[in-house]
Amino acid sequence: MSAFMTDKEKHLQMVYKNNVVVAKDGNKIIVIHSKRSVKPLLPFEISQGVFDQWKQRDARIAMTDTPYKELFAPAVNRPDNKLVYVADFNDIEFSDQ
Repeated sequence: MSAFMTDKEKHLQMVYKNNVVVAKDGNKIIVIHSKRSVKPLLPFEISQGVFDQWKQRDARIAMTDTPYKELFAPAVNRPDNKLVYVADFNDIEFSDQ
Protein backbone atom coordinates (compact mmCIF):
# COMPACT_ATOMS: atom_id res chain seq x y z
CA MET A 1 0.00 0.00 0.00
CA SER A 2 1.39 3.44 -0.93
CA ALA A 3 2.08 6.12 1.65
CA PHE A 4 -0.67 8.25 0.07
CA MET A 5 -3.25 5.49 0.52
CA THR A 6 -2.16 4.94 4.11
CA ASP A 7 -2.58 8.67 4.89
CA LYS A 8 -5.96 8.76 3.14
CA GLU A 9 -7.17 5.75 5.12
CA LYS A 10 -5.90 7.34 8.35
CA HIS A 11 -7.86 10.53 7.57
CA LEU A 12 -11.02 8.59 6.78
CA GLN A 13 -10.76 6.77 10.12
CA MET A 14 -10.16 10.09 11.89
CA VAL A 15 -13.26 11.61 10.28
CA TYR A 16 -15.33 8.52 11.11
CA LYS A 17 -14.26 8.38 14.77
CA ASN A 18 -14.38 12.11 15.60
CA ASN A 19 -17.05 14.77 15.61
CA VAL A 20 -14.52 17.47 14.70
CA VAL A 21 -11.21 17.33 12.81
CA VAL A 22 -8.90 20.33 12.55
CA ALA A 23 -5.69 20.95 10.65
CA LYS A 24 -2.89 23.48 11.09
CA ASP A 25 -1.66 26.03 8.55
CA GLY A 26 1.24 27.67 10.32
CA ASN A 27 -0.34 29.12 13.46
CA LYS A 28 -3.87 28.92 12.04
CA ILE A 29 -6.32 26.26 13.25
CA ILE A 30 -8.72 25.23 10.49
CA VAL A 31 -11.83 23.09 10.94
CA ILE A 32 -11.91 20.62 8.05
CA HIS A 33 -14.65 18.29 9.35
CA SER A 34 -17.53 18.81 11.74
CA LYS A 35 -20.52 16.52 12.10
CA ARG A 36 -22.76 19.14 13.73
CA SER A 37 -21.72 22.63 12.62
CA VAL A 38 -23.80 24.15 9.80
CA LYS A 39 -22.44 27.72 9.72
CA PRO A 40 -19.94 28.86 8.73
CA LEU A 41 -19.37 26.46 5.86
CA LEU A 42 -16.32 24.19 6.01
CA PRO A 43 -13.44 24.76 6.01
CA PHE A 44 -13.18 27.70 8.42
CA GLU A 45 -10.52 29.08 10.75
CA ILE A 46 -10.96 29.24 14.53
CA SER A 47 -9.03 30.96 17.30
CA GLN A 48 -7.12 29.02 19.94
CA GLY A 49 -9.80 30.04 22.46
CA VAL A 50 -12.58 28.59 20.29
CA PHE A 51 -10.56 25.39 19.83
CA ASP A 52 -10.05 25.08 23.60
CA GLN A 53 -13.74 25.71 24.30
CA TRP A 54 -14.78 23.17 21.66
CA LYS A 55 -12.46 20.57 23.22
CA GLN A 56 -14.13 21.15 26.61
CA ARG A 57 -17.57 20.58 25.10
CA ASP A 58 -16.70 17.64 22.85
CA ALA A 59 -14.17 14.93 23.68
CA ARG A 60 -14.21 13.64 20.09
CA ILE A 61 -12.09 16.37 18.50
CA ALA A 62 -8.80 15.58 16.78
CA MET A 63 -5.99 17.42 15.03
CA THR A 64 -4.48 15.87 11.92
CA ASP A 65 -0.71 15.79 11.47
CA THR A 66 -1.08 16.61 7.78
CA PRO A 67 -0.82 20.35 7.07
CA TYR A 68 -4.02 21.97 5.79
CA LYS A 69 -2.52 22.88 2.40
CA GLU A 70 -1.73 19.22 1.71
CA LEU A 71 -5.29 18.05 2.40
CA PHE A 72 -7.09 19.85 -0.43
CA ALA A 73 -6.58 20.45 -4.12
CA PRO A 74 -4.80 23.68 -5.16
CA ALA A 75 -8.14 25.16 -6.29
CA VAL A 76 -9.32 25.20 -2.66
CA ASN A 77 -6.03 26.66 -1.38
CA ARG A 78 -5.98 29.67 -3.71
CA PRO A 79 -4.80 32.90 -2.02
CA ASP A 80 -8.07 34.64 -2.99
CA ASN A 81 -10.10 31.93 -1.22
CA LYS A 82 -10.35 33.52 2.25
CA LEU A 83 -11.52 31.37 5.13
CA VAL A 84 -14.12 32.66 7.59
CA TYR A 85 -12.43 33.42 10.95
CA VAL A 86 -14.35 32.53 14.11
CA ALA A 87 -13.11 34.14 17.34
CA ASP A 88 -16.26 33.48 19.43
CA PHE A 89 -17.61 29.94 19.89
CA ASN A 90 -21.18 31.31 19.90
CA ASP A 91 -20.72 32.40 16.27
CA ILE A 92 -20.76 28.75 15.18
CA GLU A 93 -24.23 27.45 14.36
CA PHE A 94 -24.90 23.79 15.15
CA SER A 95 -27.60 21.38 14.05
CA ASP A 96 -29.78 19.85 16.74
CA GLN A 97 -28.92 16.28 15.77
